[in-house]
Amino acid sequence: MYADKNIVITGAGRGIGRALALAFAERGARVLVHYGHARLEAESVVNQIKSSGGEALLVQADLAQKEEAQRLVERARELLGVIDVWINNAGASANSSEARDLDESERFERMLAVDVLASWICCRGVAEYMRAGGSILNLSWNHALDGAPGFASQLYATSKGAVISMTRSLARTYAPHIRVNCIAPGWIENEWVQSQSANFRQRVTQQIPLGRWGTASDIVTAALFLASPAASFITGQVLLVDGGEVMQ
Repeated sequence: MYADKNIVITGAGRGIGRALALAFAERGARVLVHYGHARLEAESVVNQIKSSGGEALLVQADLAQKEEAQRLVERARELLGVIDVWINNAGASANSSEARDLDESERFERMLAVDVLASWICCRGVAEYMRAGGSILNLSWNHALDGAPGFASQLYATSKGAVISMTRSLARTYAPHIRVNCIAPGWIENEWVQSQSANFRQRVTQQIPLGRWGTASDIVTAALFLASPAASFITGQVLLVDGGEVMQ
């Protein structure tokens, strides 16, 4: 399905981004693996794709800097030419090592810079170089639609809510030649989750109607569909992948 397709995935060194890169490459895509700080992890993804007979390229860019986001688009065009799928997966965390020494306002500014401004720059930049029928996917958060308490949640809900609004506006702007959709994950298994207590994990499980945490594979399945010809009549939509936690 994705043979000879050129695909860019931001934040592809670990977590959901890693799973996306491996999945698209497995299906024949030529994948540009972007990373901001996780160099060793991103190199591992590229090496794994190549060792399986696939094609992968590696590009570093700190998306907290708008000039770097612009450079990423330019570099992707240089390496790939026309682009078929662009996935804005990279996101800033309020609790990551990069944010450790920042105050609350600085953390908010960094999240908005990576999640919103960089995604906007990439979408606008890549649209000029996308093949007709191309697809842009943005990653958001399910609780951007209904809110969640706490400082970190305020930041996530605000930035990811902006991503949803941006997705809808760009979908109208770039139709009919490019489709723009959004995936809004809920609770997904990752390294952070694995460090949490069993009680916390159980409490979360109890609030999810389908009775389990999501996995990166659940997001991959959604992305493979939305980026494919099977979704050729779908644009401007937000697909919740959260086990029914938030229902619209």
